[in-house]
Amino acid sequence: MPMYDFYCSSCSCEFEDMVGPDEACPPCPNCGSEDTERLLSAANLKHGAKPFKVGPVRPMPPKPLRGGGPCGGGGCGGCGM
Repeated sequence: MPMYDFYCSSCSCEFEDMVGPDEACPPCPNCGSEDTERLLSAANLKHGAKPFKVGPVRPMPPKPLRGGGPCGGGGCGGCGM
């Protein structure tokens, strides 16, 4: 659910609450009045941001297996090392 800013006309309190876009305004947490209204708030967008990339920025070089065996460590008995 999105977070919205609200204003209470009774006590001039500004508060935030999570409500659905089609839900009624919540009562004021300060005085309990239902005389509240949703405020217009600025969108939280970052201009010029690049898309999020998953994974490393540069490819990692392949790592050689330690011990030369298929298990990477040798001594497991699978290859006789």
